[in-house]
Amino acid sequence: MKRTLRERINSLGLSYPKEMTIMVMLLVIFAIGGIVIITFLKELYIGIFVVAVGPISVFFYIGRYSSIEKAQEKEHTDELISLLSYFEIFISNGNNVYNSFKKLIPYTSSFMNDAITSLLAMIDSDKSVGPYITFASKFKSHIIESLLLSIYQMVGNGENVSQFSEFDILFGNIRNNFQEDLVDGKKRALDTFNSFPLIGAGFVTIALSISILSVIGDYINVI
Repeated sequence: MKRTLRERINSLGLSYPKEMTIMVMLLVIFAIGGIVIITFLKELYIGIFVVAVGPISVFFYIGRYSSIEKAQEKEHTDELISLLSYFEIFISNGNNVYNSFKKLIPYTSSFMNDAITSLLAMIDSDKSVGPYITFASKFKSHIIESLLLSIYQMVGNGENVSQFSEFDILFGNIRNNFQEDLVDGKKRALDTFNSFPLIGAGFVTIALSISILSVIGDYINVI
């Protein structure tokens, strides 16, 4: 089911009235700017262009929600992977799956606290795989679904050593990939920062070139 703009904004933890105020202000500011240009400067096409910038700016402003959603999704996935390291320790110390999840709650964010609390409440009334699938559906990564199914299999098969070993192998591989992705992400971020001086030098060169051409043009006009 497609969410409304209000639901989308609220799900991101943003203020709907504040976001709408900013969008309206963008439309109003560019509309007034365009009208002023048309009325006083008599520049029709420039004024129309300025007015059109308003809806375009709102479009890009709304577009940033996708970036925020992706960042939040990655943050939630990263948090769960980190928490499952503790979960694995709790299981290896003799705790069952239910109590191991319960012991994670003090270390969770607000989102994860709600997700795990909801999972435990559903497990109390439903011993099937349903609660685990519902929990996994809060994440877009299929890896999370695989992990939760592996955890459910531990429950279904009596939480024996064999099932724990299977989960340990699966989670170990996922955790290693997670750490590699984290390192690669840091490297890409550093590479991006390293390119900034080159970009700055390019802008300076272009600005100097334009200035020199302007001076030469003025000199030729004088002659």
